[in-house]
Amino acid sequence: MVATADLALDRDGALTAKFADMTGVPVRIEASDRPMLPMALQTGITATPGATAPGILAATTALADVVTVMPDVAGGGRVVGTVDGRRYVCTTGFVVTDGVADAIATAAHCPDTLDYVGRPPAGTERRAIALPYVGQWGWGYQDVQINRAPALPATAPRLPAFFADTAKTRLRTVATWRNRTSTRAGDFVCHRGERTGYSCAPVAMVDFAPAGDLCGGACLPTWVAVEGPTCKSGDSGAPVFEGQVALGLVKGGTYRADGSCLFYYYMSTDYLPPGWTLAYR
Repeated sequence: MVATADLALDRDGALTAKFADMTGVPVRIEASDRPMLPMALQTGITATPGATAPGILAATTALADVVTVMPDVAGGGRVVGTVDGRRYVCTTGFVVTDGVADAIATAAHCPDTLDYVGRPPAGTERRAIALPYVGQWGWGYQDVQINRAPALPATAPRLPAFFADTAKTRLRTVATWRNRTSTRAGDFVCHRGERTGYSCAPVAMVDFAPAGDLCGGACLPTWVAVEGPTCKSGDSGAPVFEGQVALGLVKGGTYRADGSCLFYYYMSTDYLPPGWTLAYR
């Protein structure tokens, strides 16, 4: 990763060829002129407790892996929190469990106490659901926060679902997950962020280390970078997946000089905190 001004040093690809010869692996030089940033979005709006919005009808579909009943809390949804009087927006990742209770995972750099604003049942108002803070882990190879989900009756277990479209009308359930060591550059993966919606792109790197002190210090080369095509503030914590396979949680992005997304990067679900695992069915 270099600044645009430094691309001139790679005359006719000589520097690329030299690096490839030194390392024994394929090399690509990319220009990144804006700093790598986590993607919690500050809205600039003072939080208003108890705010509501009109209800939205849930869509139906015949696809086998899509759920037509909207759960109380799902991945790929909108969460808001307040820090020093300012409201921030992030995205929920996946439903997790400690074997006793359910929770939702998002990014650790999001506000601690969050309200979930999801899709309500047809004909009802959309209301915020409080998600009490459990803990966060954000050092080196992790950027994950756990917030408790509302308790449900034992006879009606929570659906481990996430939104798989921009409009948040289609839900999928997590069936399994994939480790980072089983992920390869070129794999085609998708994410659903609150700011950018649903998009898919190839994996660029599986051992990326974001520059700067974004991980409570230097980041380790354990992050998976995906070639966008879109990434913006507000996508932090978003689920990354392939079909019904959970892959990770979005941390941040890096951008070209014109502000377009070069790639976003995510934390693999390998690195969920001890005691917490993905819920699946």
